[in-house]
Amino acid sequence: MYDDDTLVDGWMGRDWTPGSGNGSGADVLTQKECAFLSLPPELFFASELFQGQYVRRRTHVRDYPIQSTCTHRTLRYTGVRLDQFDQDVFLACAARFPAQKSSAPCARKMDLRDLTREVLKRAGVVDKRRVTESLRRLESGRIKIRDGRFTCYLQPIQKALFDDKAGYCLIELNPEILRSLQCVDNLQGFVQERFRLPKESMDRWLHGVMHYSDHICIPFAGLPALSGNANAVPIRVAESLDRLSLSVRRYRLRLGEGGLEISRNTRADGEGRCGV
Repeated sequence: MYDDDTLVDGWMGRDWTPGSGNGSGADVLTQKECAFLSLPPELFFASELFQGQYVRRRTHVRDYPIQSTCTHRTLRYTGVRLDQFDQDVFLACAARFPAQKSSAPCARKMDLRDLTREVLKRAGVVDKRRVTESLRRLESGRIKIRDGRFTCYLQPIQKALFDDKAGYCLIELNPEILRSLQCVDNLQGFVQERFRLPKESMDRWLHGVMHYSDHICIPFAGLPALSGNANAVPIRVAESLDRLSLSVRRYRLRLGEGGLEISRNTRADGEGRCGV
């Protein structure tokens, strides 16, 4: 039905860009609207949207306030709570997409067995079911983002079409979220590095925070709520940092006097200070 590299255009069309249109002005985004839709990746990584744990019993929430380090956006979530396994699945999908240069959504065909093997290192019947269930959670969840003026409603996966006979799935990711992930170079390298880490939920949550945060300091008292993991106490975080330091060398990361301090090597000359 589809070639391996098939891209399916969304309702805006592949060549749609802010400011283009039919001349009527109805579909033209202003600079302020474009700025709002340039979503900071901290909303998705330095937050509790994807909880820093692997959840066994899923809960359904409605209009749940998500904590994040992004102070100029508020985020609320409706759906089944997401965890680091769901982030694994989402990132494995995102790494298969080409550079997203506009707000035009596109879909990509994926072999469900290959996707499952990348996420779980195996691809049995139960494993594929777990990945499929995660894709459905990502498709059914709704994110509400506000900045005081604008409000935007998103879902991580906009469409998920499954061919049970052929073993393929056609996935359409939200273009704004995808562009947010691609704002840092080498998304594929980041995802590959993530999957080489131990399958420890806090390790992977911290890895995402480090990759997508230029300079951040999180007070100890705020770590459990921000990460969505009640066990994110200093001693456990220190253990995660020790494991990460064996494989992640591009970042300076440490537990400071007041909390968790993370900055890129290129900005390591600044001293981080944790607030209360």
